[in-house]
Amino acid sequence: MKSKVVNALEEEHLLLQEASLGCRTAFTTLYTFYLPKLYKYIFPFVRYSKEDTEEILHDIFMKIWERKEDLSAIKSFNSYLYSMARNKLINIHEHSKVRRKAIDYIFQHSDVAGNTTDENFIYSQYNEVIQRAIDTLPPKRKRVFEMSTHEELSQDEIAKTLNISKSMVKKQLYAATRYVKDYLKVHADLTAFIAICFSIGMRR
Repeated sequence: MKSKVVNALEEEHLLLQEASLGCRTAFTTLYTFYLPKLYKYIFPFVRYSKEDTEEILHDIFMKIWERKEDLSAIKSFNSYLYSMARNKLINIHEHSKVRRKAIDYIFQHSDVAGNTTDENFIYSQYNEVIQRAIDTLPPKRKRVFEMSTHEELSQDEIAKTLNISKSMVKKQLYAATRYVKDYLKVHADLTAFIAICFSIGMRR
């Protein structure tokens, strides 16, 4: 077989045919071409973890090689790969649905305060996690976030105080809020979340 530094779109069908017959060179060519693109796609979804990204990529290409006989029927290897990556990411995050729902619920009802000592303790722990998340924000983003949440300034007031545009304030607030939520999904105690949700539900 010819050596191929692939113009993949032109030679892809041939490579898929050869790979389906067990040609490792053809498969390696496809792998080498698509790996960087797929890496960039997966990387943000696993919170920029190099290890997790590499593990997912390894699993994807191993499964493809194990089912290599099916490659000859694929019309677009690009679409096939991204479909596998999406399914893999969905499966990885499936187990955390309860955690995400609890977090979302608490953010939607953040004005509800507990009355019992246990609830106050849970909220105290929860607030500590939030503060740790805020403390790890970049200085400028942290300042914007605290001016909005702690000092209760409007976006216009923040923009005027920091001498930046209102659109920049919006971008910083959006990025900060998303980061804090993601941080909580990783670090907050699920037991605390469930306890809070349960106690809120009992009071309704």
